[in-house]
Amino acid sequence: MNFPLVGNKRICETIDALISSNRLPHAIIIEGEKGTGKRTLAKYIAKAAVCESSVPPCNSCRNCHLADANTHPDIETVAPEPKRKNIVVEQVRNLRSTAYRSAHTASRRAFIIEQADTMNPSSQNSLLKVLEDPPSDVVFVLIALSADNLLETVVSRCLILSLNTPSQDEAVKYLTSYHKMSEDKARTLLTEEKNNIGKVLKRKKGTKESAGKTAAVNFFNAVESGETLSALLFTAPLEKDRVETEKFTEELCEILLSKIKDCRHLSNTAREYTDMYRVVCDLKPTLITNINLSLYFTALVSKLSAVKNKS
Repeated sequence: MNFPLVGNKRICETIDALISSNRLPHAIIIEGEKGTGKRTLAKYIAKAAVCESSVPPCNSCRNCHLADANTHPDIETVAPEPKRKNIVVEQVRNLRSTAYRSAHTASRRAFIIEQADTMNPSSQNSLLKVLEDPPSDVVFVLIALSADNLLETVVSRCLILSLNTPSQDEAVKYLTSYHKMSEDKARTLLTEEKNNIGKVLKRKKGTKESAGKTAAVNFFNAVESGETLSALLFTAPLEKDRVETEKFTEELCEILLSKIKDCRHLSNTAREYTDMYRVVCDLKPTLITNINLSLYFTALVSKLSAVKNKS
């Protein structure tokens, strides 16, 4: 199969085998930092699920064309609604209701749940009801930064695919072949972005780094160095900007996930970063409650510093 995913050879082979043998599991979690291809893989699996060819996805049948155009009636994407930070219970209930209906044009339905790790326990428990007794013709694909933010009861019913950034050579080949980038430029940007193709493509488009993301990098470095006052100074410009604060929090999660992966062989260090990641995840839902952002950043620094001092 011509996978749209760069690198992650073992995962590609696994999905290839499952699709070819018509043994796609009813629920899959795709986890990984932004820019690693989670959404790309999710759409590929959904397209394969609705394709009627003997070798799906064939990329030529009507179902495949509709999937590529994001208009297939049997592929539904669930994501946080505008002005909301998470997927709410009502959305999950609607998903469950739809899941038990007959497909429109394909023999199966596929549901892609974006930012699945933003679901609160109530939403996840609602989803669990359909995962425990799934229709035979439905595939659920959950996209998350980390499966650690999902209930164990949900995770235990899913196949977990953990995406990593590809090798630099793989990424260079992709960028030079499909995005007409020179090898020198590709290698320079990939080195700066730790081989993250998604982030490189954003740089190529000239997407300006947000104030929140920049602050997150400086904030993390300050916390790492034990400079709590400096950390708060970096967040001061965000105290009246909730949108940038959300971007700050997302970037901080990605930084910590990257650190966890980089030092998995060092158990104590990995545990420290994991504890810090959980602190950020635990505080993240308070942004929905219109918490005073000054208090939010103060609590964040205090709790992260406590983790550092404990180690």
